[in-house]
Amino acid sequence: MPRVSDSNVHRKKKKKKKKARVLFARFIFALLILLLITAIGFGAYKVYSVLSSGFDDDVSTTTIVVSKGGEIRQTIIEEFNPGFYDAASLKTDVEEKIAASNGHVKSEGLDVEGGMATLKLIYDSDEDMATFNDQVFYSDTIENLLSRGVRFDSRALDCGGKYAVIVSDKTDIRCPKKILYTDGAMAVDEDDPKLAHCSVREGDIAFLIY
Repeated sequence: MPRVSDSNVHRKKKKKKKKARVLFARFIFALLILLLITAIGFGAYKVYSVLSSGFDDDVSTTTIVVSKGGEIRQTIIEEFNPGFYDAASLKTDVEEKIAASNGHVKSEGLDVEGGMATLKLIYDSDEDMATFNDQVFYSDTIENLLSRGVRFDSRALDCGGKYAVIVSDKTDIRCPKKILYTDGAMAVDEDDPKLAHCSVREGDIAFLIY
């Protein structure tokens, strides 16, 4: 029987350990690549979610979108029957009104088609939106709204939400989080807990908390 020297055994063990280290390093590298791909995919999904919620073009009625950062976007959709007042005159009036806001209101475009006018606007604050539309509108933290003189009943304050949106006009409202409480002519959408439909009558107000 041939004898295996101690040096040969040591060399073989050393080679096996080196091979094991290489395989382990490859495994760790593959795992890191997989985690990186997952992280990139999750990040892209989060970005898409934010953008899609903030730039929702698929609306059929006037809609207000409140983003996580507090930015307020509005898509105004109304019937437009040109007679003595044509689309060019409407565009001029809108541009003049936006110019009068001193940069606090920005337009994303006005489209008149099929008897409907669609205007997309961005507001720097809830006060700018209220002034531009000549209506009651608040969108802020409950803490800030209380300091601004807005009052809520105990049920509203106990719902667990930190933000509120108050309106005095018929509109849909899309929030960045689940709506926890509504009051007045305001109802949460049956299929989307972040969307509410307000059907308030002129002179009344309604609000939601999220």
